[in-house]
Amino acid sequence: MTPRPTSTRMRRAGMLIALMLCADIASAAPLTHMRDFPALHGRYAPGGDCRRQPQVVVDAAGIAFTGGPPMPRANRPDYAAAFMGQAYAGIGLTFFPYADEPRPFVLTFNADETPGRLTVQSDDFDYPGGPPLPERYRPWITASPYAKCG
Repeated sequence: MTPRPTSTRMRRAGMLIALMLCADIASAAPLTHMRDFPALHGRYAPGGDCRRQPQVVVDAAGIAFTGGPPMPRANRPDYAAAFMGQAYAGIGLTFFPYADEPRPFVLTFNADETPGRLTVQSDDFDYPGGPPLPERYRPWITASPYAKCG
């Protein structure tokens, strides 16, 4: 018969899990621009077809969302350096365009290890039992994946 974990053990395990979660959250670095990511600069359209909308535009100043419901320009995104884990060594780069909570979506550039591919996914919404994503954000998620316009 296996001994039941004591409440002290359970509290310690809970604290350890909380610390691990905080470490991942703390690894998101707030930015004041996108100058340090010149390879990401450009226009991204659904499937790479630049005649389609909505689009995501990245430049030195930040990230803009065009061709859909009005969205504020994301000039202070968070770079989630460890979003895919501390041991991740691929080319994907993850950003939260709006640093305020709750975060409507997460952007992954070079998604699926494919240069120029961008995915836009819901972050704090649309999970089982969670709140629904506000409709103004949905067009960008529905149009994903994107590819950089040539």
